[in-house]
Amino acid sequence: MSSSAGKTEPDHAPVLVWSAALLCGLAVAYNSGAVMAASPFMKVDLDLDSNTLQWVMISYMLVATVLVGVMGGFADIFGRLRLLMTGAVMFIIGSLICILADTGTVLIAGRSVQAVGGAGVFGTGVAVLTVATPQSLRTLALGLWSAAVALGLGVGPLIGGALTDAIDWRAIFAFDILLLVVGLLACLRVARARLVPEGISTRTDIDYAGAALMMGSLGALTLALSRGQERGWGSIEIVTLFIAAAVAGAGFLWREQRAEKPMFALRFFRRPSYVAASVGTLISGFGMLGLIYYFNQFVQASGGLGYSALATGAALLPCTMLFFAGSIGLPRLLSNADLRWPITLGMILMAGGFWLLRDLSAGVSYSDIWWKLTLIGLGFGLTFGLLPRVGMRDLPDSDAGQGSGVINVCLYVGFTFGIAVCGVAVTAIRHTTVQAVVARLSSGPADRASLIHDLVHGSNSAVAKALQAFSDEDSAQIRTAFNGALENGFEGAMIILALASAVGAILCGWLLRKPSAAR
Repeated sequence: MSSSAGKTEPDHAPVLVWSAALLCGLAVAYNSGAVMAASPFMKVDLDLDSNTLQWVMISYMLVATVLVGVMGGFADIFGRLRLLMTGAVMFIIGSLICILADTGTVLIAGRSVQAVGGAGVFGTGVAVLTVATPQSLRTLALGLWSAAVALGLGVGPLIGGALTDAIDWRAIFAFDILLLVVGLLACLRVARARLVPEGISTRTDIDYAGAALMMGSLGALTLALSRGQERGWGSIEIVTLFIAAAVAGAGFLWREQRAEKPMFALRFFRRPSYVAASVGTLISGFGMLGLIYYFNQFVQASGGLGYSALATGAALLPCTMLFFAGSIGLPRLLSNADLRWPITLGMILMAGGFWLLRDLSAGVSYSDIWWKLTLIGLGFGLTFGLLPRVGMRDLPDSDAGQGSGVINVCLYVGFTFGIAVCGVAVTAIRHTTVQAVVARLSSGPADRASLIHDLVHGSNSAVAKALQAFSDEDSAQIRTAFNGALENGFEGAMIILALASAVGAILCGWLLRKPSAAR
């Protein structure tokens, strides 16, 4: 580091910047997995219905999806380190709101504020490391960033489960605050030493219209998917939402084709390798969040395996740790290789693992689970580690920042729909199962539509109240049906994830049939 950076100990300057950025990135990444582990406890404690619980997760992903795409522009205007610190502060504020939440609405609001902060951290972390690190050490610095993010995602379910069991689900947000406060203190030292060149500009070409149209399209589509079974797929509300999603989506594509500085550069998709990287990343994110969310829901349920939150996080370790190891080691190991077959193999392993995991049922031994999760973890390690590399190989260096940003947007889109799309199958199966049982019961009112609605979509208290309308014997039958629907719903979610991964394997194998030149 040069003396103009204001540091007299050049050997320590990069390490201080790395510590600041990596702590912030680790905290944000950990949160995603930790919240999944605690979600069943949130549902009970705040008496959330299934749709609200989904939106506790989806709201974060949806807001982050849009903002990650524009954070690079904000960094140019306000400064990279300043925006990183602002993101950390926003995440702390969101975490405090989550800790204080006494309703699902407040919890969703807190998660949305967290998403703003998370986008600030992820949207600027790599830039801070790049500009503050000597050229000879940049590969190491960026590798450490990937390691921190992968580690956070990997250990999030385990740490979140431990804190939930030992203290309370709110403790997972307190742990975030602790990590981020330490990260902010390091950022303040970095700022005082002026170790991060800012290069602040007065640019005004941020694609606000594109961001708004993307939010409108993704939000309307996600809302339609999450409420379709409850409201009726042919209802005016749901049809209107689908139309709004299509119109906003078309407007977004039109805008991105004509914007001088689009947030989502469509020209990159002229390259088959970039299409493979983007679609493959979306499918990988779809599979990861779909697995972690519904695995936690089933395995922690009393009608499922009845695991504690900590035991569930530990059960996922074969998957999460292989994802961590593969994401870090494989890009270096296969840096100059033709990546077509490793990526295709990763998708095949994911598809096979999800398909085998669909048979998970109450009473099954963990010895029948871990090796299936191992297959999925190997698949995640191959795809998450290699897809960004193959996507960026054909892009010139001048497009590296925006090209990476588009792939990140695709990842968050996959995260969002991994929960929403699988939720369609889970809810439909639950509704069909419960409706069939209730229709043949002798007790209860003649008009049972509202009771079926509460049984399928309601919170725990709504379900308990609905069961009171039936005799003890009939209530027992409904509870048995619930357990069956729980298994069948998990099976449906895993089948969707397996099919999506199989499609990913076919697309990646075809699109990457002409190897890119290593860069």
